[in-house]
Amino acid sequence: RAVKKAVSVVKRAVVGMSGLQHSSGSKPKGILFFAGPTGTGKTELTKALAEVLFGDENNCIRFDMSEYSESHSDQKLFGAPPGYVGYEAGGQLTNAIKERPFSILLFDEIEKAHPSIMDKFLQILEDGRMTDGQGNTVYFSETLIIFTSNLGITKKIIDSSGNESRKMLVSIDEPYESMEEKVVNGIKAHFKPEVVNRIGNNIVVFDFIRDEVSRLIVSSQINKINRKIRKLKKIEIVINEEILEYYYKLSRKQEVLEMGGRGIGNLIEEKYINKLSDYMFDSRNEKGKILTFIENGEIDFRREG
Repeated sequence: RAVKKAVSVVKRAVVGMSGLQHSSGSKPKGILFFAGPTGTGKTELTKALAEVLFGDENNCIRFDMSEYSESHSDQKLFGAPPGYVGYEAGGQLTNAIKERPFSILLFDEIEKAHPSIMDKFLQILEDGRMTDGQGNTVYFSETLIIFTSNLGITKKIIDSSGNESRKMLVSIDEPYESMEEKVVNGIKAHFKPEVVNRIGNNIVVFDFIRDEVSRLIVSSQINKINRKIRKLKKIEIVINEEILEYYYKLSRKQEVLEMGGRGIGNLIEEKYINKLSDYMFDSRNEKGKILTFIENGEIDFRREG
């Protein structure tokens, strides 16, 4: 669902059909709001879009919005006014767009930004331009803007002793439609209506990593690791269906699924990369094929021949 919705916005941008219903002709190429549980691929999809559109995932300019939670944070992004410290340096966001106007702008955990920043974003989302602290107008008309957020997933609770904790508002056991509704309602409750209206129907809610998706992630990660080893070390790792099934079973554990793709990544690192590294180091295997097999419930390796 998430990929299809994101791709439809990108297609609209590519054929020049973005924002035709608006009077402004300089709106950003596209606006997306990625929401949902942690570790479900929001940032990963953004990097993939950057690689497809620009040939390099480094064309994704990322801003961690937890660093812009103070009242003066808007000056860091857009530049300080004349007479203030840092005026000559300009703003981090406006400088980045001057250098690379054809980019994806990723604003991670946007709910942590100070409200004054969201007021400034209104102008960017509507008109596709912003005047920095030095009086220069910066245009965002060639950018794809993506916000990510975990709103609607957890709720902060403070007990009688002042201790903070997080309560899950959604569950991996509930239907996607129910989770999507809670997340969208959480976004609408957090942001001003003007902000939500400018995002429109471009809120993309990512689902939990469920069984069938975890299988795809496991095989994708193992194949990617093996390709890199073959390229860098000239060593081919032979994987069969039994080995993949071993990792599929591990990835379906509740504690892994709750952490999303990061949980699967941690699992592959611990149970595959670490064990393969130990074998390659101890055996001094420098080239050829390495066979994989299961012994006593654990993965093991041996040189072919």
